[in-house]
Amino acid sequence: MRVAIIAFDVNHHAGPARVTAALVERLCEDHQVSVFSHTIEGVDLSKIKHYEVPAVNRPKFLAYITFLISSTIILTVLSLLRKRDFDIIHGYVCAFSTDVITFHFCEREGLRLEKANIIEVPHRSVLQKLKALDAKIYRRLAAFVEGLAFSHNSPKARIVVSQSMKREFIRHYGDAAESIIVIPNGVDLKMFNPANRPLYRDRIRQRHGISRSDLVLMIAGGDWERKGVSYTIEALSLLPRPDVKLLIVGSGDEKLYGQLAELKQVRERIIFVSHTSVLWEYYAASDVFVFPTIYEPFGLVIVEAMASGLPVITSGIAGAADVIIDGVNGLLLREPSDVNDLATKIESLLLNAELRKTMGEHAREAVENLSWDWVAQKTIGVYNRILSHSNLERPRVSMPGRLQENFHGAGAGQMRKP
Repeated sequence: MRVAIIAFDVNHHAGPARVTAALVERLCEDHQVSVFSHTIEGVDLSKIKHYEVPAVNRPKFLAYITFLISSTIILTVLSLLRKRDFDIIHGYVCAFSTDVITFHFCEREGLRLEKANIIEVPHRSVLQKLKALDAKIYRRLAAFVEGLAFSHNSPKARIVVSQSMKREFIRHYGDAAESIIVIPNGVDLKMFNPANRPLYRDRIRQRHGISRSDLVLMIAGGDWERKGVSYTIEALSLLPRPDVKLLIVGSGDEKLYGQLAELKQVRERIIFVSHTSVLWEYYAASDVFVFPTIYEPFGLVIVEAMASGLPVITSGIAGAADVIIDGVNGLLLREPSDVNDLATKIESLLLNAELRKTMGEHAREAVENLSWDWVAQKTIGVYNRILSHSNLERPRVSMPGRLQENFHGAGAGQMRKP
């Protein structure tokens, strides 16, 4: 099968870029894969054909529109020169001329939350105001292009990463979104593993001045306004125990949130880690993963923490909450802004080491079938369905033998809950 993948970034760092890299690595084992991206990193270029798509990096709205235009032009030129011969064109951004689009965010829902001030973007300083303006323009542009994906000339298949995300699209686009296919994101079960605990726990703690007896909470990701970092800091202030520390891993406004921590008198108990390429080591150093997100279509960090054997406290609205049974393999918040409830749930885990251990074990079990091989198998199933409906005289495509074995060994592709 000849597959073209369109994505702004392809790498193993975080978010959609990591998802794309994981799929590309599995597809190229047995198929001809062409990648159209602005940047690519950590993928064996000898196994794929890469087309570098010109685009600016900042501001975000301009990066989006320049990539959209450039990728469309490149595909059009290749078509005119009769050099574009793909069975499937799969976009990980809302690109034109695609057969399949995977959405990682419902832009109209994000726009609604911003207009209602449910997600409040700080805009005190000049820099914050410029970032807020960039985000505002980007969201409106992306929401407009997203709407085109549900027009008459829409792709043959649309994929989202959670059931809650599908419901959001149906709410905004009605019957046009009913045919959406749900394929959750996967997790690298070898990289994120409870076996990392004895390997990295002491090293990471020593690096950041955390003692072996301290209890460590962790939250990870960017977009701190949306992911509930302020709620986590407030909940920490309700736990007046100097032995409870908080690791905030990811990029965000450290100055602003540091000031909030000082106001809540917990600054000395918080460690900011602005960037790391070894996130699994930080899961190993932690005791509880906290993620009171306001809006999260999926949340890779949630399933990574679960795969690492950590008990997770997150919002019921998070897409990855699909694999959580409240009280069994994690704890769910009804309202992410309810810091008293968050503090109570944190304390219930910190006071009970056996509960942390048991819940962490169940968390690992819940995601053991959610491998990237499984995601690739489901995605190829979508490709085959499109080719079948197009009445193309091509044999059905199967996964490589190794992936087929892994897939069947995982229970025929069904996510398993304990």
